[in-house]
Amino acid sequence: MNGWEIVIGVILGLLVNEMTDLSPWAARRLVRWAAYRWTTDPDVAAGYAEEWTAIIEERPGKLLKLLTATQFSVGAARRAVPRTVVAILIGHKRRLAELRTDEEMRGLGPPALMCVGGIASAGLAFVVDREELTPFIVTMLLGSLAMLVGLVAEIRQRRRSRLNRVS
Repeated sequence: MNGWEIVIGVILGLLVNEMTDLSPWAARRLVRWAAYRWTTDPDVAAGYAEEWTAIIEERPGKLLKLLTATQFSVGAARRAVPRTVVAILIGHKRRLAELRTDEEMRGLGPPALMCVGGIASAGLAFVVDREELTPFIVTMLLGSLAMLVGLVAEIRQRRRSRLNRVS
């Protein structure tokens, strides 16, 4: 064994020791994050955070605490995905209503609806089939995002041309 191998071994040992000491702290943080993603009511979320923190504290071992907190956070993320998709759709509907009132944005409604529909369909397909991101879901999402980028570019170009005509 040469000197570098000894130094690397000592450094890695110290890092592993520090990471296992950080595990309970990270577990408490993950549990709090998960509780506030599990529900939209702050009072209920605070109750969940307290209960789940107690469960974490009862677990033996530092890494088991972190693994349990990770399970809570994965469950909360899965539960929050449908709410997030609905919030995005509501926000896009409001924006589409603004576009429809602007005379210069005529003709952009169908592409915008296709973008929102594609993103929503990809999100729904992922919620239904949580096991894996299938190529279908990825293709639909990437296509919709590309269309959305083109739509945003078109809107910006139309607004610039309108501002140039005004000035």
